[in-house]
Amino acid sequence: MSAAVAVTGAGAVIKRSQEPRRLPPDSALVIGPDGSIPLGHLPEAVRGRAARAERVTQLVLAAAGRALAAAGLDAAAPETRAGIVLGTAFGCFLTNAAYQRRLAAEGPAGASPRLFAATVSNAAAGELAIAYRLAGPAVTVTAGGASGLAALGEAIELIRAGRADVVVAGGVDALGGAVADWLDAAGLEFGRPPAEAGAVLVLERPGRTRPEIGRLAGHAAGFEPDPLDPAAGEGLARAIDAACADAGLSPREIAVIVSGAPPQLAALEDRALAAMPGGRRLSPKTVFGETLGAAGPLALLAALAEAEPGLPVLVLDACPSGHVAALVARASEAR
Repeated sequence: MSAAVAVTGAGAVIKRSQEPRRLPPDSALVIGPDGSIPLGHLPEAVRGRAARAERVTQLVLAAAGRALAAAGLDAAAPETRAGIVLGTAFGCFLTNAAYQRRLAAEGPAGASPRLFAATVSNAAAGELAIAYRLAGPAVTVTAGGASGLAALGEAIELIRAGRADVVVAGGVDALGGAVADWLDAAGLEFGRPPAEAGAVLVLERPGRTRPEIGRLAGHAAGFEPDPLDPAAGEGLARAIDAACADAGLSPREIAVIVSGAPPQLAALEDRALAAMPGGRRLSPKTVFGETLGAAGPLALLAALAEAEPGLPVLVLDACPSGHVAALVARASEAR
């Protein structure tokens, strides 16, 4: 069994139709009817930076601002070693597409250095580090729809390894024409209405006097070479076993199972869970839709808000790309 990590703050940016009440109190921010990202809660210096940023970075800054405020943490203080781990399936794909269109239309003269800086997948993590002066490791994880859950696992390991005292971690993806076009062309059917969102948690070593939302006790990520194969499921089953072992639990001790598979991978998930006949099932994606990189962190927050304190919760994600992830958590008394 490895050391657990405390969740001391949370923030999420979602649409009102995605039922913000499902998340921990005061954690949800709502995208405006016109599609605008809420930025008014951010410190003035961060708000100005966010207003100039592209959409996926705005989602991250808005969610992280709420999470850091909830944690009551000055992550930029010299004595705080704060890092970042973000998961995203598409990153700054929308900006990248706009850049490529401009370059194709105008040639080299259309190559904007300012726009180019926002085309890489880790642009949002970089902007978050600059905005809040977070000087620790800044990591971006890309693992399809399992990116956000895998990112939380990487954040846990940064704290366990002593590379950071605090990690701002979560997942994000923005939607738009270019992303929808790519999904159609690739033939990836996620089975849920696509939705954009950002979800960020503040993770720390346990021991601060501030109330905790929950604790993350174990994690694992894996891969299914052919997720649509009728016999697939071994990769996710191994991830489940590894996450439970990391948490010092038997899979049969899990009280709540949070499903993350799209409908076409439901059979894969059922096979992976064959050794776990018990456990209450939750399916947050039926409420939030398919939010890709944000899916795992959103599912975790929904589970922590609903689960009975102390009971072990298993959060899963599986993606048509073959990426799978599992995380074990427990809700805290004070949430």
